Amino acid sequence: MNVTVIGLGAMGGGIARALLRSNEINTVTGYDLSYDLTRKFREEASAIGKSDGDEIEVCDTTYPLNQAITQKIDAVVVALVNESQCNQICFGDTGGTDSSMNLKSLLRSGSCVIVCSTVSASWCRSAHAQFSKINIKFVDCPMSGGPIRALKGELTLMAAGEEDDLAFAKPILAATGKEIHIIPGGPGMGSTVKMVHQLLAGVHIVVAAEALALAAKAGLDVKQMYDIVNGAAGASWMFRDRGQRMIDNDDERVMSALSIFIKDMDIVYSEAKRLKSPIPVAAAALQQFIAGASLGCGSEDDSHVIRVYEKLSGVTVQKPVKTKEDHVPGSIWRFEDGTEEQILEVGQEPRHATILSNEYTRVLKVSMCSKDTTCAHRHEEDSLYFFLVPNGLSVINHVKGSQPKCDCMEFGEVRYGTHRSQNPLVHKITNMSNTDMLCIDAEVLKSPPIISPIPLVAMHHLLIKVRDKCRVYRLTLEPGESVSVSYLFFHLTVVLCGGKIKTEIGSDKHSMSWESDMTIGDIEWKTPSVGLKITNTGQTVFEQYIAEWC
Repeated sequence: MNVTVIGLGAMGGGIARALLRSNEINTVTGYDLSYDLTRKFREEASAIGKSDGDEIEVCDTTYPLNQAITQKIDAVVVALVNESQCNQICFGDTGGTDSSMNLKSLLRSGSCVIVCSTVSASWCRSAHAQFSKINIKFVDCPMSGGPIRALKGELTLMAAGEEDDLAFAKPILAATGKEIHIIPGGPGMGSTVKMVHQLLAGVHIVVAAEALALAAKAGLDVKQMYDIVNGAAGASWMFRDRGQRMIDNDDERVMSALSIFIKDMDIVYSEAKRLKSPIPVAAAALQQFIAGASLGCGSEDDSHVIRVYEKLSGVTVQKPVKTKEDHVPGSIWRFEDGTEEQILEVGQEPRHATILSNEYTRVLKVSMCSKDTTCAHRHEEDSLYFFLVPNGLSVINHVKGSQPKCDCMEFGEVRYGTHRSQNPLVHKITNMSNTDMLCIDAEVLKSPPIISPIPLVAMHHLLIKVRDKCRVYRLTLEPGESVSVSYLFFHLTVVLCGGKIKTEIGSDKHSMSWESDMTIGDIEWKTPSVGLKITNTGQTVFEQYIAEWC
């Protein structure tokens, strides 16, 4: 089955990557108005042989829809923000020379549209009617679970549609959902279930804010109140999740925008009005979200509805920023589910093996199998990270004080962490790739006695990263190629693509040479050297990082 995913944001991007792991799916094409999101996903799909293989032309940094929806496509998953966007992509004008460039005009007969966005039941029924006239299947399939579960393929799905349409969509549902509920009654009933669910979700967020603000106003320890409720009958999933965010002093993190709940609760209000079913509590919750948007919180996390209550009551629910001492090795990290774990120094974490140590650097090799999770550990030194997974790496990074987040690293990507010059990093990592993780973590401890004031300029060496403590170059040699170079600095070498290398040093009369078989992940600490000749005597391209200590 060949699938296109429309919308590669937090949820759609996770769905698309979950589909890449399914043996039932042949190709996955991503489409988003963001050129960068589309390009990055296409590279990931190509790396594992699940791209459609056709070249895509870029027009004004966007991909035309007709290049993502071809006659090869069997199914389209729509994961957009709102009903207006869904209607536009399905039946409106999405740009291009053809004013009717949309799913209805581009999809072949017998294909299928699966809408996972939160939309009204009436829109779903209308969309189904329009698509069925031209023999295009339609599944109303709203989702719940968040970006992490989307990436894992563990969403809760509420699927409704005709029996044949649901059977056709089954491989996609199986790849993206852990709890798959088939809702009887045809298209629109899945969205009706989601509408009722969102009534509860929205109300629970608002009453969580109301309760915590009341606790603060009454002079209670808000964190203690939060912990008590989570062990008692008043707890809910939303109270545990959003309540923690309301208490955390983090204005930057956005897991789900407040404006999304204005849209969702408005659907609740409109459907209830049509059905003549009173919803006074949900209507009040909608007004609180609207009030939050009026305070400028519309694009912030939906937990910032707490700002409405803080403004009205004159209290602050947020806890003070934690000091660094809360993150020291040996201290306890308490998770939202109530479990606890002792924080280790990174060198004590079992998956981080120290392979080199001197006064200038400590180098750790990070190895872990698919779906494995590290212990909680702390990085306190500025570090270079070299990611060496051939098809790229997908992880869930759980940083202490933040919600777990998805992260992807390309093969050969180099990052620099400012853990000493800024803040120590305490985190856990889960390897979500289907292959083992391999990463070299090189701590930058001290400047050596000899440094170069200017960057290296040499054939076959590309400067790829510059920081105040180091510079990183990539050396690339084709089979048979040589380079003469002097490294006038202390440096660490990290092999990216291995091979057989001959190294010569000295003049013709007084020279030395040796050959080495190098493999990915090999490292070596080297002192300054003059007059080297490096030759690739192997049959494959050799690539190596040269990390200069400044």
